Amino acid sequence: MAEMIAISLSAKVAATLSRSPAADISSLVAVRSGIAAAARDLELLRAFLRFADSRRGADALVSAWVDQIRDVGFELEDAADEYAFLSGGGFVRACANFGAWLALARRLGKARVRLRDLSDAKERYGIRPASASASSSAPDGGTGPVVGQKLAEAAHFVEHGEIVGVAAHRRLLMKWLTEDLDSRRSLVAVCGMGGVGKTTLVTSVYKEVAASRYFDCAAWVSVSKNFTTDDLLRKIAKELHRDARAGMPDIDEMDYRSLVEALRGHLANKRYLLLLDDVWDANAWYEIRNALVDDGTGSRIIITTRSQDVASLAASTRIIMLEPLCEQEAWSLFCNTTFRKDDNRECPHHLEHWAVKILGRCCGLPLAIVSVGNLLALKDRTEFAWKNVHDSLDWNESSVRGIGQVSSILNLSIDDLPYHLKRCLLYCSIYPEDFLIKRKILIRLWIAEGYIEEKGQGTLEEIADDYLNQLVQRSLLQVTLKNEFGRVKRLCIHDLIRDLILQRSMKEGFIVFSKCSPALESSKKIRHLILDRCETDHITVPKLTSIRSFNAFMADMDSSVLSGFRLLTVLNLWFVQIDKLPSSLTNLLNLRYLGIRSTLIEELPQELGKLHHLQTLDTKWSMVQRLPPSIAKLKSLRHLILYRRRSADFRYPGPGSAIVFPQGLQNLTCLQTLKYVEADENMVKSLGSLKHMKSLELFGVHESILVHLPSSISKMSGLLRLGIVSRDANVSLDLEPFSQPPIKLQRLSLTGMLARGKLPSWVGRLDSLVQLRLCSCELKGDSIGLLSSLPRLLHLTLNNAYSDKSLTFPEGCFPVLKKLSLHDLPNLSHVEFQKGSLVHLNELILGRCDDLTEIPQGIENLTQLDNLELFEMPSEIIQKIQDGETLQGNYEDSQRTTTVKNIHWYNGQLLQKTIYTNLFTVQM
Repeated sequence: MAEMIAISLSAKVAATLSRSPAADISSLVAVRSGIAAAARDLELLRAFLRFADSRRGADALVSAWVDQIRDVGFELEDAADEYAFLSGGGFVRACANFGAWLALARRLGKARVRLRDLSDAKERYGIRPASASASSSAPDGGTGPVVGQKLAEAAHFVEHGEIVGVAAHRRLLMKWLTEDLDSRRSLVAVCGMGGVGKTTLVTSVYKEVAASRYFDCAAWVSVSKNFTTDDLLRKIAKELHRDARAGMPDIDEMDYRSLVEALRGHLANKRYLLLLDDVWDANAWYEIRNALVDDGTGSRIIITTRSQDVASLAASTRIIMLEPLCEQEAWSLFCNTTFRKDDNRECPHHLEHWAVKILGRCCGLPLAIVSVGNLLALKDRTEFAWKNVHDSLDWNESSVRGIGQVSSILNLSIDDLPYHLKRCLLYCSIYPEDFLIKRKILIRLWIAEGYIEEKGQGTLEEIADDYLNQLVQRSLLQVTLKNEFGRVKRLCIHDLIRDLILQRSMKEGFIVFSKCSPALESSKKIRHLILDRCETDHITVPKLTSIRSFNAFMADMDSSVLSGFRLLTVLNLWFVQIDKLPSSLTNLLNLRYLGIRSTLIEELPQELGKLHHLQTLDTKWSMVQRLPPSIAKLKSLRHLILYRRRSADFRYPGPGSAIVFPQGLQNLTCLQTLKYVEADENMVKSLGSLKHMKSLELFGVHESILVHLPSSISKMSGLLRLGIVSRDANVSLDLEPFSQPPIKLQRLSLTGMLARGKLPSWVGRLDSLVQLRLCSCELKGDSIGLLSSLPRLLHLTLNNAYSDKSLTFPEGCFPVLKKLSLHDLPNLSHVEFQKGSLVHLNELILGRCDDLTEIPQGIENLTQLDNLELFEMPSEIIQKIQDGETLQGNYEDSQRTTTVKNIHWYNGQLLQKTIYTNLFTVQM
């Protein structure tokens, strides 16, 4: 964390001091030079801070020293922000704030003195990198790597009952190792988060296979993240000679070349099995593979890793992704561990309540379940004793042997992060348990907080997206939903990981949570404050100029709360029960993110334009009806999402409406996202100035606007998403005149009657198009043919967009389409899928096609179809599919079973019935 502060401050100072000072005031000059000098001093400490941060858990003196360095870093960062705040108002304001300049200069001087004193103190108290090797053990019995090594070795002696929920994976591993006929040396990877049971699984398989003598020789080696190539080769050599030490050469004195030659000689013409446990870096494989001969004997190498990047060393068909145990499997492992001395290994009825609650804290992680089970096995079997265990269970702070090991293993993944990823991960602690995080919102928040630094030609959003993917690859964030591009759409944090980063954030002053009425001390160095459902009239908020983020889940909020947060960068209000934002909001001149999504707020402050640093304004599903004219002054704005809800009932958002943008849109030249805005002629002309636009959604489009739209859009060379909604059913959308169509489009949505009942010809040239949604377009059959050869089209939706009675998909059409939706096509009575069409279709949705009473002809040709959804479809087609319903396990061809969902309204409720059927037999 301390290194993060040093780097963050360096970047912030560079940006802050690049601005010209507002006034020639002697204190101002002193502040500028003082901030720059302090940043240079902190930069010199960066390498040392990296070392010191790594020793914090093992050395109390180092921990205290780093904490104080961190506090000074926060003070200096605050000074940089305060400087930017005070110098942003011109000469008159600078003179009016003369006292504030003097106070800032004094605070800066004190911070610099503290920094110098702390720099001297590290020498005085002997805080040196050279002493790292002498660091003491952590309270849990060893540092993270030592604990990991001990647990890995212990996997050789795990009892059979402690291996639960991996039977299918175990069979698959056995098959890959002993039944695969490929004679080439090949890799198998088992990937998952720390503590999920990778080592236990592969070690049990390794022991069985090695004992069977299927391989001529075998070696089990723990790699860990601090390996050296020579030591790793020596470990492998010693393991290979474990049963024949008398013939082992003196490998301790060998150099790299000698080690490689010795191993190649020993493994020549042998079928060998090598297990590399806990591989953190792909380089571990690249640096030793020359020693592992590939002479066609069918040798196998197993790798366990937390990194999906490392797992990709193996072929995609030879990777196992381990997930936490399901509820039933977790209960089985818990009982097998806790009651292993009992014959029946069952939990007594009077303890089930607390057993379930304790097990819930383990979140399906085998390491946690076994650790807490071992602890409970030693406790009295009383509700009082088990309640005490539950109430005192703290993975991060526990001194109980075994419990603390869980955090040691998980913390290894967090400690391994570089500073830019670590602060992004710690930021995720703001989210509640089991919260589904939207990728787009998260990366915009990271950018607003200043966590994303420009690199090369990539945008900040692209860099943030890469950071997020790296955290996913490291198994620290879990993907719950992907979009049609295969990119993350929703994700979450495993509860135990969240507990660890939350405690780190709170301990280091990175974030503060409160669920009651907090009285916040002005001396506390808070970086982020989250008030969870607090009544703001009971909150005492002093002048906390160090706060960076204020995510409020409140019942009420007034201007008195905001007055103390003038250096705030993020204000994100969810489900706030107010209808107007206070005017004092516009004093938050450092604000970069303002989110009022899903609130009842109807009005934005008239002086919103004072927020010159604002990057994101998100009013989606709020009650905001109009934008203040001053919004045109927000020249830093990158993302503007506008969509007004019509009902105050959150349960039924219903259709929303777009918002009119006032004059001056052409000033917002940094805009990348402009969604759900009402189009008019002047606004559409202004779009031509927004050359960085990537996502554009226009409502209320009509003929006079279409005259100017092609010219404006042609200047958006990077446009990836375009949505056009006509004003009404009488408007004819003629999109053919695009002389320079947006050929990079990935998503296109058109709502409204298309001229001549045809798509514009340029749509057939959109080779990057992945998703196409057409609504109320009144298309003819030949337009569908225009789309059929698009090389990347994955999702196609026709909603009241096709007027013919018959729709035929010929051979070779839609070569990569995975999802097809046909909705509200009242004339459609016949659908045919010819052989060789839609060869990758996975999901077919038919909805409210009232004349479609027959099962689509040739549906058996859709060999990859897994899901068929029928929404409000005629009873005839439902009955024919039900007649062919297959009882579970009774079907001729298991590869052809399709899940059919019949969804319909009944007495105001949406009902769903699921059918499993073989559509081939239904057609027959």
